[in-house]
Amino acid sequence: MNRALINAIAALAVMLVVAGAGVGIGWGIGSTVPNSAAPASQTSSNSSSSAVSNTTYKLTLVEFMDVAWNSTTMQPKFYVLGDHGLESSANISLPAHRLIQLTIFSYDTPTADVSAQYANVEGTVGGTMVFYNGTLATGFANETMGQTMSLGENVTSVPVDSVAHTFSVPQLSINVPVVGGSTEIAYLYFNQGGTYTWVCWTPCGFGPDSAEGAMSTPGWMTGTLTVQ
Repeated sequence: MNRALINAIAALAVMLVVAGAGVGIGWGIGSTVPNSAAPASQTSSNSSSSAVSNTTYKLTLVEFMDVAWNSTTMQPKFYVLGDHGLESSANISLPAHRLIQLTIFSYDTPTADVSAQYANVEGTVGGTMVFYNGTLATGFANETMGQTMSLGENVTSVPVDSVAHTFSVPQLSINVPVVGGSTEIAYLYFNQGGTYTWVCWTPCGFGPDSAEGAMSTPGWMTGTLTVQ
């Protein structure tokens, strides 16, 4: 995927983000916190509601299928959609004691041989995510890029054969399945700071075990998550 096309898609993503603000899709800071409790795995018994901000912090990720790894190899890659467009996902910083709205736009297709466990939503607020079917389609399965968004339902899992990648934080038992050509919104909450590793659990690299390339390089299918 060439840089001009990536920039064009990023611009489209920004427009859809702004247009979708009324249903909670966006980036930046400032929307009202949903009436939800933090997941038990990330809370402590002495947690005080007064320590939690009444606004969400929004993290938006854009995942592309084919980005030039080198002159001969294309690989999938996560970007952060930030103040200056597409930015590196190698080092992601998030606040503690604040609700995080995670939005993932995927321009990809499902990956074969995904373990069924990675189709489950884990570690999010309520153990669910909202799935928007075909909202940012890739041209596959008769879907058209820019298709009108339709509000989805909260789900605890997705069909395993629809999973393209995952956004997972093993140390915190977080797993958000990424459905190819679609959009997911999940909420996270961190009760304390720390440095963790985020990864994709689908075999999407190259080499004998598909673990080389994107899967082992920060800013592609893995990186550092700092909560502070």
